[in-house]
Amino acid sequence: MSVKRDTLYNLAGSVLPMIVSLITVPIYLHLIGNPRYGVLALVWLILGYFGVFDPGITRAALYHLARLSAPEQAREREGVFWTALTVNLAFGVAGGIVLYVIARPVFMYAFKMPVAIRAEVMRSLPWLAVSVTVSVVTGVFGGALQAREKFGYLNSVTVVTIILTQVAPLAVAYWHGPDLAWLIPTVLVARMMGAIPNFLKIARVLPLGTGGKFDRAYVKTLFSYGGWVTVTNLIGPILEMVDRLLIGSVLNAEAVAFYTVPFNLAARASVIPAAVANSLFPKWSRASSEASKQLASEAVATLSAIMTPLIVVGIVALPLFMQHWVGPNFAAHAAPVGIIILIGIWANGLAFIPFGHLQATGRPDLPAIFHASELLPFLGLLWFALHSYGLVGAAWAWTLRVVVDAILLFAVAGQIPGWRRVLPGGMFVLIAAAVAPGVFFSIKTVVALTVITASIAWSWSTSSVVRSVVWRFVLNPALELVR
Repeated sequence: MSVKRDTLYNLAGSVLPMIVSLITVPIYLHLIGNPRYGVLALVWLILGYFGVFDPGITRAALYHLARLSAPEQAREREGVFWTALTVNLAFGVAGGIVLYVIARPVFMYAFKMPVAIRAEVMRSLPWLAVSVTVSVVTGVFGGALQAREKFGYLNSVTVVTIILTQVAPLAVAYWHGPDLAWLIPTVLVARMMGAIPNFLKIARVLPLGTGGKFDRAYVKTLFSYGGWVTVTNLIGPILEMVDRLLIGSVLNAEAVAFYTVPFNLAARASVIPAAVANSLFPKWSRASSEASKQLASEAVATLSAIMTPLIVVGIVALPLFMQHWVGPNFAAHAAPVGIIILIGIWANGLAFIPFGHLQATGRPDLPAIFHASELLPFLGLLWFALHSYGLVGAAWAWTLRVVVDAILLFAVAGQIPGWRRVLPGGMFVLIAAAVAPGVFFSIKTVVALTVITASIAWSWSTSSVVRSVVWRFVLNPALELVR
């Protein structure tokens, strides 16, 4: 299977929903208001954290199913699949019960929000509990399809499902009103609809019906790998969402919206490294040691050449874009946060490669240990920065944490040579952050355009993949038109 083609499938599965999100966020803010949108963001953050009730089984199933690639191993593959599905169903039900029990006091007392909105969240708790179970179970479907490298089909279904989860709640908000007790179950139903075609595809390509079944021996195999992934699943979401939880607790729901909107916008750039890492994971799992190292090294070089000009352009354009996208008042609070987060996104994006490579080559313990060691220092830094510098301080704390995490991952991933070549890209990103213009015509604009040009030239000079893609899809067609 082609890495480029699979990566393009993964990109399409992320970029198309992102475009829909860019269109729908202002509509959400208009229909349901800033405070209610901030609360909705907190709800989905907490729900996302309860993905920890997948005890690493989805990733472990992906790892083992990818390695069981021979036709004569079909029965073993089916056994791993049913075992993983059964285990995740049990943990998903448990997670739903736990969320239902603890969410009430959390939303009643931990976050500042209007009384009417709090009542809507309380009525939504049963739906949130069911959402945990559905999310944990259907994760196995995605893992199985990735292991069989059916990225085109998986992303086609994902695109349709995500568009439904974005558009259907808007329709409900328009016709019924901005009641979270209606919006949340609408999202759940849309997600469940996407699980049906994925299961039907698995039945064909795994395939099912070969005699494989739940096996306790597979449980031990899955947990021996998934135990470390569980640590990552447990701590990783805390590291990713604690900033917004503290903002909601220390400040208010509107501040969460000011932080979450630019954060989510900046985080969209991570679709590129995620697409690359996901397409390479099954290949890393099956490849020899040397072939795996080479794939990882090429991926780092290519990603740095792609991510650097992308992030530089994003930083430079963000203030002006947000002024026109969500309005000057909202942008005044949100744009500085987005610029700082984009710096972290650059480092975190490159770290997808050593992170995925370590897991795919049987070392999920190292990323887990790093996440565990980062938790307490990050909480302390975040608390200090939020109280001292507000939303900007919280953004810097998050960015510093992911930069340190990237350094640790690359430090232990000695099997990825040449990673120091990406460091000049970091300098371009920092310079862009320092000169990002707030108005279109200014000296900063001229400097920013110079930085963009320099980053593109650096990208061109350092990556043969970038040169070949630009030549094939841009320069060559342009020359043909001229002729």
